Formats: sequence, C-alpha cells, structure tokens
Amino acid sequence: MRNEESALAGPWLLSAAMPQEARLLTSRLRPREPAGRWPLWRGELGGREVWLVLTGMGLVNAACALSEALHRLPQVAALINLGCAGAYAKSGLGLGQAALASRVALADHGVRTAGRLHGLEKTGIPLLEVDGRPIYNLLPCHAGLNQRLAGPDLAVGVFACVAQVSGDAATAAQVEERWGAILEDMESGAAAQVAALGNLPFACLRGVSNLAGARELDVAAGAEAAQRALFRALGEEP
Repeated sequence: MRNEESALAGPWLLSAAMPQEARLLTSRLRPREPAGRWPLWRGELGGREVWLVLTGMGLVNAACALSEALHRLPQVAALINLGCAGAYAKSGLGLGQAALASRVALADHGVRTAGRLHGLEKTGIPLLEVDGRPIYNLLPCHAGLNQRLAGPDLAVGVFACVAQVSGDAATAAQVEERWGAILEDMESGAAAQVAALGNLPFACLRGVSNLAGARELDVAAGAEAAQRALFRALGEEP
C-alpha cells in the first residue's frame, strides 16, 4: 500500500451506487464526461480535488465502474466508497447514523456445506496478496485514510459486503456473527478489492438506512449521514 502521505495527497475518487445515495455530493460537484457508461462529477471539497462515479448496484457493477473510472483518471490517489447500509442488531447503530469500515468482508464468498458457509481459506486460494499477505474474505482499509475520515461520533467496525441481502432477522444475525460485522452493503467489497489490486488507499463510509433483515429502507437518511461525515472530515459545511 502507498504510505499515509500519498494517501492524503492528490485527487480522491468517491463512489456510490445510486443517484439517491449521492444527492448532497452531486449538488456540490459538476458533471463531467462519463467514464464509459458511468456518470462522473468533479469538484473540490475542503480544498481537495474529488471525483464521483455512480456505479450501479452490486459487486459487478461497482468493480466495472471503478475500473473504468480509474483507467480514465490515473491521477487518483485514494478511493472512498459511500452509501447506505443495513445495521446489524448488535451494532447499536440506528437510522441515520454513519460508520467507517475498519475492514470489509466479502461475506458471501467461500464454500457452503449443509451446516455453514466457510470462508475462502477453505479453498486454499487467496483472492490476492497485500503486502505479501494472502487475502481471502477480509479486505483492508487504509489506516491513514481512516484516520483522516474518523470523527468522534463515527462508529468503526467490519462491513459485510453481500450479494444476497439479509431478508430476515435470523439471516442477518448469522452474517453478523460470522464476520463480527456492524453493517451490510452490496458494493464495498468490490471497491476494496479494486483498490487493493490497484495499490490504492481505500476507505468506506456508510449510513444506516434500515436494520439488517428489515426491508423498510430510508435511503436518504442513510446516504446523507455518510455524505455529511465526509463533509465534516474535509472541513466542509455538512
């Protein structure tokens, strides 16, 4: 990984899945020529150059959009994923609260048996290596970038990135227990993996839109909490 100084220098690429998850950002940035099929915005926040790409929902959309955007923007120094998320019951988080990922778990990846889902270690094949260490399900976040984004009211913990959203409390509890996670979302794992493959510092800010397992979502409340946390970290008026 790049050192902490390089993580804090140069433009940052922000990503969100849906327009509803980036309305505060798009109101402060200017549209630019798309990266392929994915819309881009550019501007400054707190004196820092930032770019924003809307990826669409899910792992494949996020990976494709970010790969295209990074190809278009080779000067990018760090990648930050934002959006809404479902909070796990033991996290203590409520609607409209923001959190920062300590690590991101690819929570659906592994070997499923009749009794449980085993992690990718069971295959003996890592997804990639970071600093000479094999990475299976748990992808790193950059310590220096996280320190830059942290705030006194910002929870920190593992985010579970899922392709299958928890549809009831029992399913959510299983994922929470398996990974020790506080939130679940559908794109952070792809963003973290793209960043790791590109040797880019990565962080993820999410806001609570619902309790994991409950399907009544307030996307605006969650997404705005994440964006406001970013604004505060950059010295912008939330």
